[in-house]
Amino acid sequence: MEITDRSLDRAALSTILDEAREPVTLLRCDLAGADLRDLDLTEVSFTECALDGTLLDGAAVGAVVFTGCRMTGVSMERTRGLGFEIRRSNLFAANLMGVVLANADLTGCRFTEAVLRGADLHASVFDECDLTDADLFDANLTDADLRGARLGACDLDRLRALRGAILSPAQAGAIVADLTGAQILEIGS
Repeated sequence: MEITDRSLDRAALSTILDEAREPVTLLRCDLAGADLRDLDLTEVSFTECALDGTLLDGAAVGAVVFTGCRMTGVSMERTRGLGFEIRRSNLFAANLMGVVLANADLTGCRFTEAVLRGADLHASVFDECDLTDADLFDANLTDADLRGARLGACDLDRLRALRGAILSPAQAGAIVADLTGAQILEIGS
């Protein structure tokens, strides 16, 4: 079932989900500022939707896919359900505290100033992502591939948060330069 180009609030979306007999796809829908806390969104696909400031705290997001969405300031604390994905979406200043996005392909997402405290991001891919000023305190980044991500400036706390992540030599050099002021030269220079 596909819903296209509609503005939806909690009541309208709940009605659609209650009446659906198959997975729901929302295409270019506007849910900005909607209160969707604790709603069962299992298997809903959000494509190019506006979710700015939407409250998704405690929502069931198993097998939910967000693709090309504007999600600035969205709050997803305590979401439940595994296997949800976020692709090529803008999550500027989003609250993703404690979310489980392990083994996810997060290519093209903007996490600038997002709160990812305590998030499980192990073995996820952050190609073409922007993590500038993202709060990664206590996030699980074990085997997370950050080689294609923009990390921004790095202090000691941020360096600790990157424990277990996969970085490129250029990123490692930039971190050392940030922390020490040292000049990093490539081999053979």
